[in-house]
Amino acid sequence: MGDSDKHLSLAREKLKAVSSAYEKNQSTVVGDLATKVVEQLIEAYAGAANAHFGDHKSRHEYSNKNFPPKVNNAMRKIWFAYGDLGYDGINGKRAKQVMENLKVVIQFFEEKLGVNISEENTG
Repeated sequence: MGDSDKHLSLAREKLKAVSSAYEKNQSTVVGDLATKVVEQLIEAYAGAANAHFGDHKSRHEYSNKNFPPKVNNAMRKIWFAYGDLGYDGINGKRAKQVMENLKVVIQFFEEKLGVNISEENTG
C-alpha cells in the first residue's frame, strides 16, 4: 500500500494547489493541476492492487474498465479542459466546470479508498 499512500499524498498536495489557483483565477494552472490530481488518484487506487501506469493511455483504459460512467465522464471533462485551458487560459467558466467535476472524482475516490482527500479544498 506504500505506493497508494504516496499517490494519495501527492493528490492532496496538488488538490490544495489547484484550489488555491482557482481562488486566484489562474485558470491555466487549474487545468494543469486538476489533471494531475486525477492521475494521482487513479495511481493511488491502482497502487492498492500493486498496479502502476507510466502513461496517460494506460490510465484511461484502466479508468474505463474500473470506474463507473459518471466518474469517467467527470475525469474526461477534466482531461479535455486541460487542453482548452492551456490554449484559452482566461476562462473562469471552464475552470469552474473543472472544479465541479473534480468534486465528483474526489468524492468517488474518498468513498472507494475510505480516506479523506479533499478536506474541503475543491472550491
